Amino acid sequence: MSKHDAQIDFIEAHKTQLADNDKLSHFPTDGEDLRNFRESLIQRFVQTQIKLEHQIYLDKKKWSENDEMARWTFATPNRQMVFWMFAMKGIGEGFSVSRAADYLQRDRASVSKDLSELHGFKYILRNTKEGYQRYYLPSQRLLNNAAWYSNYYVDLTLSLTEDKNRGAFFEYRSAERDYFRTQKKE
Repeated sequence: MSKHDAQIDFIEAHKTQLADNDKLSHFPTDGEDLRNFRESLIQRFVQTQIKLEHQIYLDKKKWSENDEMARWTFATPNRQMVFWMFAMKGIGEGFSVSRAADYLQRDRASVSKDLSELHGFKYILRNTKEGYQRYYLPSQRLLNNAAWYSNYYVDLTLSLTEDKNRGAFFEYRSAERDYFRTQKKE
């Protein structure tokens, strides 16, 4: 903004220049009101995030009791990422231990153990193409589970996003990001 652009401070004008009967109801009186508003939004959002995380926790716990793949996958964050790594598009001939370790930024020994376990369960399969037998590809079961979980996650997230406490902070944060993205850093 140049120094010749008009500046509007409607919060101050609202407070000092308008007659009482012209003042808007439910309007901030200063920057502290806006800070309190933002903090109120985030606190209400956090409560909806807790509901989301708790429901996911309970569902993963239940699935792990009844399904071998869920039990293996949800046992650690590392295993969850191995699962999602194999569901990615564009993996070409698959993942060797070395390629998977690089992608996951983990040591080869632990990645090799995870891939061997997944292969033992037949969740990933050896590539049979000449020269790629050390590479693993996802099974159809793994891909189907990834698609199912994605649908589950979207449905759960949408059901909670319908809560105005959650949606309000998403909208506020989106506006805040747009505003600060356009501001020049000094």
